Amino acid sequence: MIVACSQCATRFSGDAYRDAHCPACGALAQLASERPCPRCELPLEAREIGDVVVDECSKCQGLFLDHVAIERVIHDRERAETILTTLPRHPISAMPAGKMYVRCPCCSTVMNRKLFATGSGVIVDVCRADGMFFDAGELPAIIDFVMQGGLERAAKRDAERKQEEARRVRLQKLREDEKPHTVHGDRANALIEFLWSLFD
Repeated sequence: MIVACSQCATRFSGDAYRDAHCPACGALAQLASERPCPRCELPLEAREIGDVVVDECSKCQGLFLDHVAIERVIHDRERAETILTTLPRHPISAMPAGKMYVRCPCCSTVMNRKLFATGSGVIVDVCRADGMFFDAGELPAIIDFVMQGGLERAAKRDAERKQEEARRVRLQKLREDEKPHTVHGDRANALIEFLWSLFD
C-alpha cells in the first residue's frame, strides 16, 4: 500500500511503518491519490524501487518524483545504482512527444522546462513546489551524469562562468569610468590645436 504525507507529499510504502505517520516529517499520512501523467493524462502508478517511490506512466514510461525522492536518488550512490538496474534505458529525444509544456500531476501548475545541470544534456519538467517529471530515458541519463561526477563539473563550470561574467562587468565599468577623461582630453587637444592654428 502506497501512502502520501498530507504535509510534505513524501510517498512511501505504508506496509513498512507501524503507524500512519510520515517518516520524513512526522505528519499524518493518507492514501495516495491517483495522479495523471503530464504527457498522457493516464493515471500514474506508484512503484517502489528500493526505498524510493516513483510515479510511473504505463504508456509513455515517464516518471514523476517528488523533491525528497530526487534528493535521495541523486545523493545516494546505492539508491542510484538500484534505480539504474531497475529502469529500462531509452534514447532521449530533444523534443518531447506531444505537448511541450506539461502540468504538474500534483498541483496542475504548468511546469518549467530547464536543463538539469550544465553539461547534462537533459531538459526536465520542474514544478518548484512538488517535483520533476522525467520523460522515458531521462532519469537513467541523469543518474549516469551524476555518478560520473557531472554535478561537480557543472558546479565548477558555473562558478567559472560567474567569475568571467564578474570580470567582464568590472572591465566594462572601468571603460565607462575612463570615457569622460578621454572626452576631456580630446577637447583639450582640440583647443591646443586651435590656438596653434591662430599663430600660423
